Amino acid sequence: TGNLLITGLFAAGYNLDVDGPLQFRGPNGSLFGYTVLLHRAQQQTWLLVGAPVADSSFSRAAKKPGAVYKCSVTDGRHCEQLPFGRCGKTCYPEDDNQWMGVSLSRRPDGGDVACGHRWKNVFYSKQDNQNKLPHGVCYKFTPDLTQSRALTPCYRDHQRKFGEDYGSCQAGISNFQTKDLIIMGAPGTSYWTGSVLVYNTSSNVVAAYLDDDSTVQYGSYLGYAVSAGHFLHRESMEIVGGAPQHGQTGRVRVKLQLGSYYGASVCAIDLNSDGLSDLLVGAPMYSSVREEGRVHVYINQGNANLTEAKFVLVGRDSYAARFGETIANLGDIDNDGFPDVAVGAPQEDDLQGAIYIYNGRKNGITRTFSQRITGADLGSPLKMFGQSVSGLIDIDGNGYQDVAVGAFLSDSAVVLRTRPVVKVEAFMLLPDRVNRTIPQCRENGQPTVCVNVSVCFRVTGRPIGGRIEMRYNLTADAHHKEAFPLRFYFHGNGTSNITVGRVKTKHNELTCETHQAFMRKDVRDIFTPIYFEVTYELGEHSTARSSSRTLPALKPILQQRGENSNVVTNKTEFARYCAWENCSTNLQVRVKRSHPRQSYNNMPYFALGNGKTIMLNTTLVNAGDDAFLPMLHLRFPSNLHYIKVLDAVSGSLQSSENSPVIINNVSKTEAKQLCGESELTKKKKKWLKSSCYLTRFLSTDNYHFRRRNMLAATLLKKASRLSGWTAAWATCTSALTRR
Repeated sequence: TGNLLITGLFAAGYNLDVDGPLQFRGPNGSLFGYTVLLHRAQQQTWLLVGAPVADSSFSRAAKKPGAVYKCSVTDGRHCEQLPFGRCGKTCYPEDDNQWMGVSLSRRPDGGDVACGHRWKNVFYSKQDNQNKLPHGVCYKFTPDLTQSRALTPCYRDHQRKFGEDYGSCQAGISNFQTKDLIIMGAPGTSYWTGSVLVYNTSSNVVAAYLDDDSTVQYGSYLGYAVSAGHFLHRESMEIVGGAPQHGQTGRVRVKLQLGSYYGASVCAIDLNSDGLSDLLVGAPMYSSVREEGRVHVYINQGNANLTEAKFVLVGRDSYAARFGETIANLGDIDNDGFPDVAVGAPQEDDLQGAIYIYNGRKNGITRTFSQRITGADLGSPLKMFGQSVSGLIDIDGNGYQDVAVGAFLSDSAVVLRTRPVVKVEAFMLLPDRVNRTIPQCRENGQPTVCVNVSVCFRVTGRPIGGRIEMRYNLTADAHHKEAFPLRFYFHGNGTSNITVGRVKTKHNELTCETHQAFMRKDVRDIFTPIYFEVTYELGEHSTARSSSRTLPALKPILQQRGENSNVVTNKTEFARYCAWENCSTNLQVRVKRSHPRQSYNNMPYFALGNGKTIMLNTTLVNAGDDAFLPMLHLRFPSNLHYIKVLDAVSGSLQSSENSPVIINNVSKTEAKQLCGESELTKKKKKWLKSSCYLTRFLSTDNYHFRRRNMLAATLLKKASRLSGWTAAWATCTSALTRR
C-alpha cells in the first residue's frame, strides 16, 4: 500500500487511440482522403483512399480523372493506385474530371466498389462533341483488388443525344453494398429529382427506384446518400435514400428546417441490437447561428415504424462545423454488445475538423459523445478531418475493429486503432456485523476492533493476454454523519480513512486483496451503517510481445458504463443485541443533589448566601435493548448559571450557557454515570423565585423510537431569616415519560 492517491481516473478520450495514429499522405491538391475504406483480404489489410482530382498513373492524357489508392497498413505506409478495367464495347470513356473515388463501399465478403459520378460515355457524341452527359460509373473489384468490372447503370444505347431520364443521372455519387446488392445514388435522374439504382449481383439486373407517386420534387437530389437495412423484419432488406434538396429542406421521411440539407448522409444501423435497423440522418447545414449541423435519430419499432428520438445529436454545437456531414457504422468497438457510430464535423474549428463517437445502447444511442477527436490531436494539423470515416475492419488482430478517417484538404488519411476494452467485475467482501466490544486485531500494540475488507476484481469480456494491473482507492466510513468524526481508519496516525492498493490479475481470474480497517476508541454513532467505497482504474498491462505482430500492442482501457461506473460500495453495521428489530430501550435516569443538607423544623433547605453552588449527580441505566446516541439535556431557570461537568465518563459534551448536552452510547443492561456532578450557581443580584425547576431530558437515536426522562427539582424559598441567611427548602420528584 502506497501513499499516493488516485486522482484522475478517466481521460477525456475513450478507446480510439490518438497517440499512435497511422498517417498516409497523397499528392498535393488531389483531395486524397475525400473517401476512405478499410479492406481486408487474404490475411492482408489495406486502406483504400479516394482522391477525386488526382492525376492517373495509367493515363497521362486524362485531366485529373481522380484515383483510388491502395495503401498498406501493416507493411510500411506506401500507397499505389488501383487500375480500372474497360467499360464495354459501345463505350468510349471521357475520364477528365470524372471524380473517381467520390464514393467507396465494401461488401461483407470483401468485394469493393469505387465510383466516379461525373464520368461520361462519349461513344456516340465524340465526333460532334455535343451532349456529353455525366452518366457516372462504378467499378466492382474482386476481393484481392486485382480485377474490376465497370457498371454504368444510367447509360442507355438508345439514349444517344439527350438526357431524358438518365442522361445526367451521375450514378455513384454515393454507394452502399449488401451481400447481393450494390446500391448507387443517382441524384441527376429526371432533372435532378434523383433516384436510387440497385444492381443485383446474382441476377446481373439493375433496378431503378424512382419517385412514381411524385412526392419528391424536381431538384431534390434523391440518392445523394444511400444505405440499406432490415426495417420491416429481420430477414427483409429495405433501401434508404436521402434527398437533401427536397423542398429546400431535405427529406428522408420527414421535412425539416429550410436549407438544413437533411438527408445529406444516412446510416442504417441496429443501434439497440434488436435485429431491426434504426436510422440516423444527417443535416449538416442546420443552422441556429451558422451551419452547426445535426443528426436525427429514428428508432425502429417494427414494420418500418420509425419513431424519432426526443433529442438530436449535436456534437459540440460548434459554429460552421457541419456536424453530420458523414455518419459511419463502426461496429461494437467498446465491447458492450451494441454497435457504435462516428459522426464527422469536417469544418469544425476553422476547417480543422473533428469526429465524434456515439455508443449504441439498449434504448437506442447515447445522447452525449464518448470521444471527440480533432484534426489537431494527431500530430501534424489536418484540414477537413472527418469528411469521410470507415470502420468494421480489425487491422492489428486485437479483436477490435479500427477506424479510418479522411482529411482531404491536407491530402491525408489516418487510421486510428482501437484499444481493447476491459470489463471489470469489482466487489467488496465485508462481515455482516461488527462487534464493537471484542477487539480482534492489534494496532500499535493495543487491542483494537477491526474490520477485514476484501477488494476483489475479475476481468471479463474478450480475452486479453498477459497480466492486468488494477489500481484502487479504498475509503472507510464513506457516508458517515458530518456531525460525528470518522469511525474507522487504516494504518497510520489514525486520521486517514483512505488507503490505496493495486493487484495484478488475468482474464476470468478472481483476485482479491484484504485490508484491515480499525475502529476508533471514541465511536459514538453505532446506529448508522458503515459504508466502504472502492474507486478503481486500470494500471499497467504486461504481455509478451508476439514476434508476428507488426504493430505494437495497445494498452487496454476500462469500459465506460455511465457515471460512477468505476465505483463500488458495500456496507456493514455494528452488531445490535436487540430483542426487536428497531431496538426498544428501557432507559432510566437517577438524579441526586450533592449539596450540604440542612434542616429547619425537620424540613431540608438550601441556604442562599456563601454556599452558592448546587451539585447534581446523574446516573443513566438501560434495562432494555441498546440505546444509540442517547442525549442528556439539562435545563434550568435564568437565575441559575451553569458552570461545568466535574466528572464525566467517555462521551461528548456539547454545552451552551443554558443547555448542556452529553452524548454517549449505552448498551443493554449497562449503567453509565453520564455526568457525575454538574455544578450550577446563582447569578449575582438575582434571588430565587418561590420555586424553580431543574430538568434533565434523555433522548436516543433509535429508529422509530425515542424516550425522554425528566427530573423536576423544585427549590422553595423560606421567607424567614436564619443567622442572616435566606433559606430555601427543596423537594425532588422524578418522572419517566415516553414519546
